[in-house]
Amino acid sequence: MTETFAFYISVLRKEFTKYCSETLSELNVTYGQLFILIFVGKKEKCSPKTLSTILKLDAGQLNRTILTLTKNGFLIQEKNQQDRRANILSLTDKGKQVFEMSHNLFYQWDEGALAPLSAAERQELLKLVKKIVFSKSNINPT
Repeated sequence: MTETFAFYISVLRKEFTKYCSETLSELNVTYGQLFILIFVGKKEKCSPKTLSTILKLDAGQLNRTILTLTKNGFLIQEKNQQDRRANILSLTDKGKQVFEMSHNLFYQWDEGALAPLSAAERQELLKLVKKIVFSKSNINPT
């Protein structure tokens, strides 16, 4: 088991979650909420349905998280003017601060985690992991 890709990905995910949680707790944001804020920051005026589809989140849990993020001042949820049945999401100034901070958080973790690798090895690793991700899902992180 310890010689499987799944094992090592699980270890890295746990380490990344722990790293993020330490920083995010100061901002009153959870690790799961962070990805919602990042997506809305990249796709301003997106719908909860789009968010649920792309991030593969349960609609009920997503709605509860959106309510929490709205209540805590990170998100704005308003009616879509083109389709009054739908809502659209956007970041508040507080949400934008977390969105901007997330880039540094990710890059800092990458620097530490990938420190043993050369620049060429880092590029090759990223290329291979992207290939796996794109072959297994419709998520495009760019």
